[in-house]
Amino acid sequence: MGTYHFMGLGRAVGAVTCAVDYIEKALDVMPCSDPNSDVVKLFHGSGGIAHVERDRGKIEALVLFTSKEVIEYLLPAFAYSGNDHPGAMRKELLQVLKKVWRRADPDEGRKIFWCEVDIDDFHDCFDKIVKVAYRFHPPGKQGKEIWCNLTGGSNSIGFALLTMTRLTGLSVKNYLIAQRKEYQKEVLVPSSIQIQPNKDGYFHTFPFLKTFIDTARFYEILIELSSNTGTMTMDALFNRLRQRGLFLNHSLDQFRRNYLLKLFGIGYTEYNRTNDTNSLNQQGRDFLAELEHLEEAITLESKLTTGEINLVEASKQWSWFQETDVL
Repeated sequence: MGTYHFMGLGRAVGAVTCAVDYIEKALDVMPCSDPNSDVVKLFHGSGGIAHVERDRGKIEALVLFTSKEVIEYLLPAFAYSGNDHPGAMRKELLQVLKKVWRRADPDEGRKIFWCEVDIDDFHDCFDKIVKVAYRFHPPGKQGKEIWCNLTGGSNSIGFALLTMTRLTGLSVKNYLIAQRKEYQKEVLVPSSIQIQPNKDGYFHTFPFLKTFIDTARFYEILIELSSNTGTMTMDALFNRLRQRGLFLNHSLDQFRRNYLLKLFGIGYTEYNRTNDTNSLNQQGRDFLAELEHLEEAITLESKLTTGEINLVEASKQWSWFQETDVL
């Protein structure tokens, strides 16, 4: 089992190819590396248990989230090193990848999955990224090992990838490639870079632990306020939450200082000093609407676990999802 790298894609070829080239170069130096080196640490545990030696760190596929214009060869790439007048982004990317992607076995090709998203619509990006992540890594099954490159594509794509990572826990590695001015036109790792993940100033990984949004106490307070048609005194709100088993180890003053004041400070609630009442304002209601949208996507996990949904079959009908071979 190789790794599936999820990436956003705009018009910069190097955002993808430099990441692939870095992984290739790291794999090349790993056999001769010290067991405690940063390269060995990067790939530690990769490839699963049964195939850890054979497939450790190998890129099996790229999963690219990008615009319709890129997928349909309508958008030109930015100029890059060695090509001042590039053609369509998709064509340029494939040409460079064929040169970079050297590690494919003769009988085993590499794949690219093209996922069309509205690059300025976070919800569209997030919904599709979550579906694709669970399509390749269903709950309770080994699935594919997912890494996320957060370098390329629009802000909405990058934030959606980050959100998927935090809320599902499906990505085991998350990384960025340096975007300093002197590197921006490169499509290969600059020769000056000595491959040392997290120490070479070029390739940076960072961890994320899965978070459960439905158990966070701040959300519970907002939800409780939203269920009340009027306003609630601090005492009434505190007692209602304690009846649900929340804040049992907090005093009323701790509840006020650590939670209510912070919610008021970020602008989700209103506080009336005259009668000591709290209420949800429009910004808070808008926030809960956003939260509901995220939770709807995350409930995919339970539906997949019970067999209510089969995303492998469902993906055959996704008009925005297509697969191609590179080699």
